[in-house]
Amino acid sequence: MGLSEHEQRLLDEMERNLYKHEADIVTASSGPRTVDYTKVAVGVLGIAIGLVLIVVGVSMKLAVLGVLGFGVAVAGALWALSASKPATGDDIAPGARPSEGPASAKQGPNLMDRLAQEWDDRNQRG
Repeated sequence: MGLSEHEQRLLDEMERNLYKHEADIVTASSGPRTVDYTKVAVGVLGIAIGLVLIVVGVSMKLAVLGVLGFGVAVAGALWALSASKPATGDDIAPGARPSEGPASAKQGPNLMDRLAQEWDDRNQRG
């Protein structure tokens, strides 16, 4: 069963938008990253202190202390999660650069090209 003209236009528009935004998504989410382990340790410590405050607040029946503990735990989690950042050129080991050397020449077509090829092959068979 084929697609109606309206459905085909919608599918084509979605495909164009996906191709247009694919490069932005890949560049924003890929590449080497560096982690500041001090920030992670401080964040985990904040989470632990927050949980202790929550337990103490519940045991003493002080809602304010429990809410404060929750806030400290959330702040610690956010602090720990912000410890990762994109690596600069100085942070990357010379052999670990993804876009250098023969390894990048061996890379095949990207995901969207492979999916498009599979779709075309399937439509030619059927």
